[in-house]
Amino acid sequence: IISSSFHVVAGPDPETKPDYENIHGPLGKNVDNVFMSMFRSRLAKNLGIDSSLPKDDYLGIIELAQAMNSRYNNREQIQRIAQNTLRELFPSWLPGQYAILFSRPFPEFSARMNAWATRMGGTWLMGECEVNDVEIDGKVYKDQGLLVKRCRFLEESGCASVCVNACKIPTQNFFIEDMGLPLTMTPDYETHECQFSFGVMPNATEEFDAKNTPCLSRCPTAGSLRKWHDGGSGKRSEGTSMGNKGESEACQYMDEV
Repeated sequence: IISSSFHVVAGPDPETKPDYENIHGPLGKNVDNVFMSMFRSRLAKNLGIDSSLPKDDYLGIIELAQAMNSRYNNREQIQRIAQNTLRELFPSWLPGQYAILFSRPFPEFSARMNAWATRMGGTWLMGECEVNDVEIDGKVYKDQGLLVKRCRFLEESGCASVCVNACKIPTQNFFIEDMGLPLTMTPDYETHECQFSFGVMPNATEEFDAKNTPCLSRCPTAGSLRKWHDGGSGKRSEGTSMGNKGESEACQYMDEV
């Protein structure tokens, strides 16, 4: 149990939770279900396990993400699995060729294209989102961003670690390393908004802030497994309190910072 004196992020009011089941991407529910099925099958393949929930049940993906976080104590391994899952959603030749043909010669066009494509193909995963402008070095670039208004993946998982290790970092790495396109994702754990800024490289300060967030108040582990993701070989601890004096308030699954 997390003690009452321990600082946590409350997040948005659960009473105002959107009806995610009825929020669909521009291509419609049937296409969203195809995207969901593809994503889940690739993730299950990389994990070697699958949820018992139906293929069109979003919570099946949440179960897999949580299983991935609890199975591996090395956060970088989790990030690699998630990044590889993203790679496998595309033909093997596409990301590298995209970097050569679009990202490098036409960075602004590529940023706008990917903001649009992420909305088209990612609404089922993240919830309602809209293309917006981003500011880079004092200059505003039109339609190079995507604002997720209240992230379904974060809300359903209830875990900042799942957000950072299974979504934010591997997604950034996929676009930077595979697609040749800088991307910074900035989650707001109080509102569950997330700003995608295409064409912007992550900076150390923002990465520190994301990784150093306290646990969410609805964290499903209730503050246990504190040292599980320290990258070491120690055993997972069950039911440990995060309210002990002198312990860091940062989410237990995050990088040491």
